[in-house]
Amino acid sequence: MDARLAGLSRLIDYAGLFPPESLDMAGAVAGYREALDGDHAWLVDRFICPVSRLEELAGHLMAALRTGDAPWRLVAVADDGSDDWLSAVDADAARIRGFEVVMSGGAVVEVVERRVAEGGVKPDDVAAASRSFGRFVSYEVPWSDPELERSLRSLAIAREAAGRSLGAKIRTGGVTEDAFPPPETVAGFLIACHDLGLPLKATAGLHHPVRHRDAATGFVHHGFLNLLAAAAFAVGGAVLDELIPVLSDDDPNAFALSRAGLTWRDRRAGVDTLTAARSSLLRAYGSCSVREPVDDLTALGVLPVEP
Repeated sequence: MDARLAGLSRLIDYAGLFPPESLDMAGAVAGYREALDGDHAWLVDRFICPVSRLEELAGHLMAALRTGDAPWRLVAVADDGSDDWLSAVDADAARIRGFEVVMSGGAVVEVVERRVAEGGVKPDDVAAASRSFGRFVSYEVPWSDPELERSLRSLAIAREAAGRSLGAKIRTGGVTEDAFPPPETVAGFLIACHDLGLPLKATAGLHHPVRHRDAATGFVHHGFLNLLAAAAFAVGGAVLDELIPVLSDDDPNAFALSRAGLTWRDRRAGVDTLTAARSSLLRAYGSCSVREPVDDLTALGVLPVEP
């Protein structure tokens, strides 16, 4: 198998509704349709939509779906609007089920993303929430949590209680500079998720393959290729201090992804390691653009690839 397929297939969840693109629903639906119809559709996984906008999405999809289309596969991002965490979960779960009834097989919510409750992760509540949703749930654990390792351990306990139907989510950027976690924190999150058997979703700020400073804001963004390499090396046995330089590196020439494998400087991950990393650790990352990753990977010589 081509290592580029092993590492990149269905890596991108499409987040056109979210900043910085912030498209309206019609624009986001058209953007996802364009991605699915394009030469690089194999890079793209699910369409991300807030639970609060599922009804709006249904109206657009009913008009946009074509005869013979496969069901659209969605990530529904639950809203943080209630002080009663479990009651909000039940309301969101009911809304998701209603959306699927309306869509009558035209779209399915495969994954829910939900921020953990304020005050820490309670395994019994998390397991109950996962059962209420009845599908895979990625729980966002704030990387600034002073009890981060304990929170992730609690999430791992809930994962076993919920039939392994949940994982963790890390926010790697935002609209302010302090929303970007340092490489040391991301490395620790990766190692903890690997050690605990928690599949991981990353979101926000991962607009380009390699770590860089954004010219418009001056913020330093993480790179999704840095993240993929770090995940692969973690699965391959790397420890925390070995991952920090990988995540910190802003030299595009330090990375190469070819048919044979992914390399960073003198370290390499082959097809089997990349396959394991995508299966057990880094499931996906959210991007409001598919064009930018494709253009950048083409410039790096990673693309094109025959899927």
